[in-house]
Formats: sequence, C-alpha cells, structure tokens
Amino acid sequence: MASRFKLVFALSLLLLLLDFCRGSKVGVDYGMDADNLPSPDQVAQLVRNHNIQYLRIYNYRPEVLRAFSKTGIELMVGVPNAELSQFQSQPYVDSWLRNSILPYYPATKITHITVGVEVTNSPDNAANLVVPAMRNVVSALKSANLQGKIKVSTPLSFGVLSKSYPPSEGAFSSSYENVLRSLLDFLEENQSPFMVNLYPIYAIGASSLDAVLFKSPSTIFVDPNTRLSYKNIFDAQLDAVFYAIANLNFKTTRSKFDAQPDTVHFTLANTNSRINDIIVTETGWPTHGSRPPHASTHNAKTYDYNVSLDSVDEYANIDYAQTYNTNLISHVMGGSGTPAMPRANLDVYIFSLFNENKKRGPEIERNFGLFYPDMRSVYNLNFPGKGTGKSWCIASSQASNSALQNALDWACGQGKADCSAIQPGQRCFQPDTLVSHASFAFNNYYQKNGATDDACSFGGTGIKVSTDPSYDNCIYN
Repeated sequence: MASRFKLVFALSLLLLLLDFCRGSKVGVDYGMDADNLPSPDQVAQLVRNHNIQYLRIYNYRPEVLRAFSKTGIELMVGVPNAELSQFQSQPYVDSWLRNSILPYYPATKITHITVGVEVTNSPDNAANLVVPAMRNVVSALKSANLQGKIKVSTPLSFGVLSKSYPPSEGAFSSSYENVLRSLLDFLEENQSPFMVNLYPIYAIGASSLDAVLFKSPSTIFVDPNTRLSYKNIFDAQLDAVFYAIANLNFKTTRSKFDAQPDTVHFTLANTNSRINDIIVTETGWPTHGSRPPHASTHNAKTYDYNVSLDSVDEYANIDYAQTYNTNLISHVMGGSGTPAMPRANLDVYIFSLFNENKKRGPEIERNFGLFYPDMRSVYNLNFPGKGTGKSWCIASSQASNSALQNALDWACGQGKADCSAIQPGQRCFQPDTLVSHASFAFNNYYQKNGATDDACSFGGTGIKVSTDPSYDNCIYN
C-alpha cells in the first residue's frame, strides 16, 4: 500500500509540471555553423513560406533579429557558453540587454533567452557560471519591465540523466547535483521552462527502429513501477526527464542513495515544487554521415537501452529523417502527450534548419538540416503553424498501419471523401506515407460532415487538431 501511495503521489506531482492552458508547438533550430548559408532576410522568408512559426537561434546577431522583425515568428535567442564569464557582471548584462535585445523588441517577437547550451558537457567552468548568468539576465529584464514576458532558461543534454530506464526511475547524475539544484530552484522561482535535448536515434540498438520512428504497432515495454505502456522512445526519454525532476526533490533534504554510485534519489514527501514547463530544445535525425566508434555529441551512452552507438550510421538517410520528423510533428500536435503526462502540451524544436558545413564533431553532425544552403528542401515536411480557432482532423501516428489503411479505404470509398489530391502526381501525394494520405482524407470527410467529434473518429485513428495541417500547395479545407 505504501509503495502504491508513493507512486500515485509521484504521478500527481508530475501533473503539476506542465501548463495545460495552451497548445503544443513545433519549431526549428536555426544554427549558423556554416560559411554558405543564405542571408537572414532570405531565411526569414523561407521560414514564413514553410509555415514555421517558432524558431530558436544560438546567438543574438542583430542582422537576424532585424530580419524577423514584424514577422510574428516567435524567437528563442541564445547566449553562447563562451560569453558566460562576462555575464557574471550585472552592469555588463544590463548593457547587453539594452543594446542587443531591446532595440529589436517587441517588433521581433522574442519569447525566450537561453543562457549557455549543454553546459554540463562543456570542458570549462560553464556549468558553474550558468545560473548566476541567468539571474543577472532576469534582473536586467525586471529593470526593463519584461520579467515574465521573456523567459530565461538553459538547454541541457539528455546526458544529465544517469538513469532513464524504466522512465519512472529517471534520475539525474550526482555529478551535476549542485548545478541542478540551483538551476531547478531558479526555474521554479521564475516559472521558467526546463529545457532538454533528446535524440532517440541514438537509442537504436536494443530498441527497434519502429519504436524510434513512432511506428511501433504495439507496446515496446511496460514500466514495471507505473504499469504505463510505451510505444515509442521519444515518450520514454521525455517521461524519464519528467520523473528525474520529480525524483530530484530539490526543496527537501536528500534521503537516500540508489544502488548505483552515480545516481541520487530524493524523497517526494512534502514537496511543493513546480516546474512550469518542459521544452525539447533539440531533436532530429541526420540524413547522411558517419561517426568514429562511440563518438556522439548528443551523449547517447547515457541512455540506458544497451544501445550500440556504432549501429547508427546506417540509419542516417533521408527516408528515416522524413519519417521521424513527420511522425514527431503528428505525435506532438496530436495532443496525446506522453504516458506519464497524458494530453500534456509539448514544445519541441527540430534540429536543424540547414545542413551546417562548419559544425564541429563527426560528419553526421553536419547533416541534420531540413534545407540545403541553397534553400531547397532536403525532404518535404509539414509544419502546423499556429492555431486559428478552427479545427482539422488528421491521422494518429500511433495507429497501426492496418487500422489506418482500413480507415483510409473507408473514407475514400463509402465515406465519399475527395481523395483525388493524394493520387500519384497530385499536389498532396508527397510525402507518400500512409499517415499523410489518411490525414488528408480524414480531414476532407470531417469538414464535409460538420466537423463533429464523430466525424473524426475513424475507429480511433483520427485526431482533432487546432492547427492547420496544410503544407506547400497541399491545402486542407
């Protein structure tokens, strides 16, 4: 009975971690580690043309901030690790905000400032500098009456977890205990989001490819503590982060150490902690490249699925990248949340906008882009944009192929949906996936039949969404 009570309490705590009053978002990371990229003005037009409404940059270059002025695109700007030592000075940060941010705000819709990136991986002292720097940024924002309007946080690597399987036993490494305690205190005090980078591709090994690509037709494992069923690795990773935050009760005294020497658990009793939000600041899939054995800048070895890192290269191709990101968007915007956080709103940023030829590390790191430097699409991807008050019906990426095919056949046949646009050579044929074709057919039937809940059932394979799934020349009514 006691263990069940603790489990129920832990889940109740997790329900406090996210703000359920808004919709999910899918954005893109705009990295600039290249010498052949288009101008920021060209990039701003490209982003608008593809209905990308949320963008993260890793700097605060004035030409970029100017380019996105009056576009309505929400921008997350970054302070590089190399500048964290300067950000220890409050006068310096006050001047930085006054000269580098305020001249462009609010015409440029800056919503977040990220201070540092994956600081626990940095070989210098960045991890110890990040929270004082963040506090100085918040203080400067207060002076400008912008506290709460621009949120401040720092993206962490998934490598801060020393245990992630099963998700309910997610735990942060004791090596980062002091940094994480002060960071989580800061996030709670300022109602700022916890930010983390997730790359399920590096979990390929013991986990099936279908589980990583959101294509598993059935449960891949059941968490023995919560009895929650998991069908994809993204949810498992994200829930591990949820539970790690809950298990690291940074407002109470440490109670016990786990059997693993580098893992620390804390009591959940009498906690009032609340992290306002979790944002996945990077996730994605490479289209090309290779890696020296056991080399990854995304800390794959910390993921506890007995992964063989050397198995990843063969999966770095366009087909898998398109499948992963298409299904990721469908999953995020479908509103199902994760097993531990059902119906939670999720904010996810896809890495990255361009292939970056100067990015350091193994070759695979330079080939995550959605676009080539000449702005041609590496592959087609539909971005949902922002809500409009209307509703559409799309296919669930979690449905089995057989169920989706049966529903698609019914919609285009007995349901009398107009499916001409998804025929070969027509405007909505690409991407040539069952989920994409079924989504178009489902929505056509849904709109023709009053846009009711029943009209989006399709045997449980349909999902109502509030963001327009139209893309390129493929327009959903």
